[in-house]
Amino acid sequence: MVVNIFKKKSLNNPPERVCLRLKKLRLEQNKTIEEISQKTKIDKKYLKALEECRFKDLPPTIIYQKNILRSYVKTLGLESEPFLKQYFLEENILKKKNTPQKNKQNWLYRLPEIMKYGVLFFLILILIFYLVWQVKKIVDPPKLIIYSPQDGLITDQIQLVVTGLTDKGAFVSLNGKNITHNEEGKFEEILDLQEGVNTITLIAKKKHGKTISETRNVVLKN
Repeated sequence: MVVNIFKKKSLNNPPERVCLRLKKLRLEQNKTIEEISQKTKIDKKYLKALEECRFKDLPPTIIYQKNILRSYVKTLGLESEPFLKQYFLEENILKKKNTPQKNKQNWLYRLPEIMKYGVLFFLILILIFYLVWQVKKIVDPPKLIIYSPQDGLITDQIQLVVTGLTDKGAFVSLNGKNITHNEEGKFEEILDLQEGVNTITLIAKKKHGKTISETRNVVLKN
């Protein structure tokens, strides 16, 4: 019973790392890396990585790691299971030791990448807003503001001054006649009135065909 307990403790807590044990056992049997490689059909670089405790240089897939270790140990004429248990036990301990430090430095390590994507996202956002603004300018009709006359105006003057404001790139017509405006979009036109009710229709039109119209009724009284 005492012997069994001793064996269990020696299995779970071996005096040396598994990589050092493997190399030591190979040297005791006077075998070379080349011999192990020929018998196992495993590349020498993986066998050297295994003996030198460079586990990160082994294939990343667990099943390949198991096969490499199992084949190596069997070539030495030993039972592979204890070595496999020790290998994965040591690997888990190392990963747990390294993970907290990696997590602490993770955001600092990725800071340049975060900044790069942040700037890229900001530029894309600006581009989207610009495109939306341009489309809105095309789709929306031009503005048309009439300063005078007021709708329902009664006057005894034969001539009436029509003033207003539109977009600088728009075309404006007054009762079917094109009128001009300055660079700011302001226009001013004199209209002859007829006795009675005069309907004044102003239309502003964009290059792409969008239009807007405003109507005023003015009464000329004798």
